[in-house]
Amino acid sequence: ADKGSLIVPVRLGMLIPGDSGKEFEHSFPTFSYEGCHMEMFGALKFGSAVLVTWHNPYVTLRLRSIVGEMKLKPYKQLLLPSLELSSGAKGFSIHLLGKGDYTSIARAYREVAKGKGWLVTWREKLKENPERSKLFGAVNFKLWTCLARRMDEESKKEEWVRVNWTFEQAAKIAEHLKNDLGMEKVLFILGGWIHRGYDNQHPDILPAAPECGGNEALADCAKRVKGLGYLFCLHDNYQDMYRDAPSWDESYIMKHRDGSLVRGGRWLGGRAYITCSKKALELAMRPQNLPAVKKLFDPNAYFIDTTFAAGLYECFDKAHPLTRLDDMFWKQELCRYARNLFGIFGSECGREWGIPVSDFFEGLSGVSGTYYHDANLLNKLGATVMPIFEMVYRDCIQVYGKYGYDIFNSAEYVLHHILIARPLNYHSIPSGLYWHERKPEMLIDAKPSVVSVKRVDQSTFNITYEWDIKRPIEDAWRVFVHFTDASGNIKFQNDHDPTPPTTDWKPPKVVIGPLSVRIPEGVAGTFEIRMGLFKPPQGERARLRGVDDGQRRCIVGRLHISATEVKFEPIEREIKGDPALFTRAENGWAEGMHPLDRFMKNTYEILSPLNEITSQMLMSSYSFLTPDGKVRKSTFGDGQVSVVANMGEQAYEYNSNRFGKVILPPYGFTVEAQTFVAFHAKSFNGLNYEDAPLFTLQSLDGKPLEQSNLVRIYHGFGEPTLRWRGK
Repeated sequence: ADKGSLIVPVRLGMLIPGDSGKEFEHSFPTFSYEGCHMEMFGALKFGSAVLVTWHNPYVTLRLRSIVGEMKLKPYKQLLLPSLELSSGAKGFSIHLLGKGDYTSIARAYREVAKGKGWLVTWREKLKENPERSKLFGAVNFKLWTCLARRMDEESKKEEWVRVNWTFEQAAKIAEHLKNDLGMEKVLFILGGWIHRGYDNQHPDILPAAPECGGNEALADCAKRVKGLGYLFCLHDNYQDMYRDAPSWDESYIMKHRDGSLVRGGRWLGGRAYITCSKKALELAMRPQNLPAVKKLFDPNAYFIDTTFAAGLYECFDKAHPLTRLDDMFWKQELCRYARNLFGIFGSECGREWGIPVSDFFEGLSGVSGTYYHDANLLNKLGATVMPIFEMVYRDCIQVYGKYGYDIFNSAEYVLHHILIARPLNYHSIPSGLYWHERKPEMLIDAKPSVVSVKRVDQSTFNITYEWDIKRPIEDAWRVFVHFTDASGNIKFQNDHDPTPPTTDWKPPKVVIGPLSVRIPEGVAGTFEIRMGLFKPPQGERARLRGVDDGQRRCIVGRLHISATEVKFEPIEREIKGDPALFTRAENGWAEGMHPLDRFMKNTYEILSPLNEITSQMLMSSYSFLTPDGKVRKSTFGDGQVSVVANMGEQAYEYNSNRFGKVILPPYGFTVEAQTFVAFHAKSFNGLNYEDAPLFTLQSLDGKPLEQSNLVRIYHGFGEPTLRWRGK
């Protein structure tokens, strides 16, 4: 379709091409969970750009892709956007931008945003409260959740309760980050500090959880964390209310047209019900709520969950009816109240209407270690990330991802954040003082494969496995073998206790089998073989060498089963990059530390200074350097800062004006700024590396690096050699 495409502002934004070959229908309601997070979309065609805007939450973008024979030949695919206007939404605007691209669309929409009053920059926000600059370069570290208590659906019966961290332990963790890891800039958030624990008995939050130490211990924790120079933030919620809350009253709850209560999700506290946003402000302002939190603990930042994440609601209670516009107004008032009280405010996900009344969004840059909550969304639409939000609002708000993720499968997520120059969210924190209490998780240097498969009869075959062993294995593990469909769903298995046991495995290899496998009745077709090691009964899985599917299963091949034969096809893919790259520390600063500490230190050293430098800059470009779009480049400001990142499977070579030939391995990157440089490369500044290192260089006196008399060098892993100033 002549490179035609659409720009849709879902979270940071996505580019949907008109030649993907994907057929679909999809809706993007304005300000819904993964709808249009800005009131716009853009279109590109024949080198020209169009911006479509509106200013009403009752507008839905509907997108249809038709693939196949077209009446309008020679096109093979049509992207058909349409807008559905309801409940008083009366129009939209089409801005013909002429020759242009996605940056033209962003610049044009930025002017529209100014007219709405939603473009409030850091310059204006810092005049109100200079402490907000502490967010520049600050990572989002959340203990989620200190006290966890699960109730049944009706919030009547306790199913289980668990203390993950006491408030004393929380303070010690913050001190560990500062004193042991050297992390200077942290937004330190506590979830589950309230009386009954996370997502329990809202809005009755006090006293602080007695199981974790109560009010006195939380006050001490707050004082110690702030004493480190950190932002101390408490996680709260004024949308969800539970039936067991002492303040439960149906008069607070939103109503449907028929008068029934608006139900929310099923969370730890049971079934939640949605508090009318006008009443939510009243609840937050009660003396026993935010005013008491301020007096008791004096946090210097506050987080109220779901405020921006959930779509705008309507309420049909005659005592407090609301339209979606009313809901937006009262939610803004809640944010404004909390922000005035604590100085810094944030909420979940983020919407452009929240920018004037908040300082950080949690969840806009990613969810659970990927780009969207719907992990299949990009594939369904044939789309790729296009962070247009960063070209419109970057100099207005701090942005983070949300939820936990597997640090051993996170390299692409990290590179995404390097490209957008945003700090990471660290939300998967082991309970307790993890660096003392948990044995560091290491890679088991073993790789499984299949040697042979032989059909015995119509329902049985024999299979022999081989394990390539680099180093002996200390612990006893059980082998799992999953025969799955292409999506990884298990169809049948061959789990077994290996003979010899893993504690007796020695380099270079161990052969197991042949073992007999029974084919379930009626099963035929092609199945992937996914193998690994686990420990019953908890099911803990080992990290292995091999093609990992993201669930610590190595894909070793395919099995073709028919009525007449069973045929094995070895996997042709090789590991092109290490998804656990940023947990490495051999020869580096964090060698010997807990894997989480290695990961946090490596990523902090890249992203904190990069974000601090660029916080008040717009992203000026985001481009694809290879036909498959896997190698990407972003620039900030007037080109003062540039990032190149390789998300592909092959090495990528380019020429840097400053550092000459650069070769980026899979998951390699470079960051170039006047006062900061970072790289993971096979060749950089005239040096070729056998083991590509991670380095950062930072000027500490504000001068350009080449002129600085005070340069801080960080070495994460790989070869410990650096060429600098001709040496």
